[in-house]
Amino acid sequence: MSRSKPILRQLAAVGLCAAIGFGALNIGQASTPKAAAATVYETKVTYGVNLRASASTSGRVIRLIHTGEKVHVVSQVNSYWLKVKDQNGNTGYISSSDKYTNYSGSSSSSSSSSSSSSSSSSKGDQVVDIAKSYMGRVSYDFGTRNPSKLIFDCSSFTEFVFAKVGVDLKWGTKYQKSAGSYASKSSLKKGDLVFFDTVGSNNKVINHVGIYIGSGQFIHDTPSQDGLAINTLTSGYWSTHYVTARRVL
Repeated sequence: MSRSKPILRQLAAVGLCAAIGFGALNIGQASTPKAAAATVYETKVTYGVNLRASASTSGRVIRLIHTGEKVHVVSQVNSYWLKVKDQNGNTGYISSSDKYTNYSGSSSSSSSSSSSSSSSSSKGDQVVDIAKSYMGRVSYDFGTRNPSKLIFDCSSFTEFVFAKVGVDLKWGTKYQKSAGSYASKSSLKKGDLVFFDTVGSNNKVINHVGIYIGSGQFIHDTPSQDGLAINTLTSGYWSTHYVTARRVL
């Protein structure tokens, strides 16, 4: 009798495993997967933008999403970033600036327009506040881009500041002078890029850039100051050497 008990236990265990096995097999057969719903790529990229692994300008670049490509917006992370899926199956983050896509969220066109205007205004204030916060801390050196030591030239400084609000600018006035859209001098808004010709007389050859901060003034990293300075656009040297402006927010 004492011998038969272990055998009975073994038989019972085998029976239980068999029952579980058959049950699992039946469950697997019953749950034939349905075809996954196709992803709708509803948002068009209107200006080449980096797809990043995290919602930060320091995030690893997965790839550049080219102008004309479509993406699916998974969610709006915050006022600066969208989580998206591209048509290659990559999921990552891109800037939410309306410079880069035609994404308008779930709002109606009128409320979206109002929200976009408010967002741009808010970002403009942020850009100005960020730029001003580096007064007395930044040094100027032509051809240098050293964020860790806060050594920049004029365009690497603007690139540095705008990156903090999720706007990717290329280093160099030759690139930044074509970024965003044209803004007339009479309609400048906070955060607009302002460009100058500082070599000889004003022949409209752009070689310097700053950030408009409102009230006819702009902030820039300049060799004459060996750092940041705030100057006026309404009179004097910078007024006569002004060339154009671009709106990137």
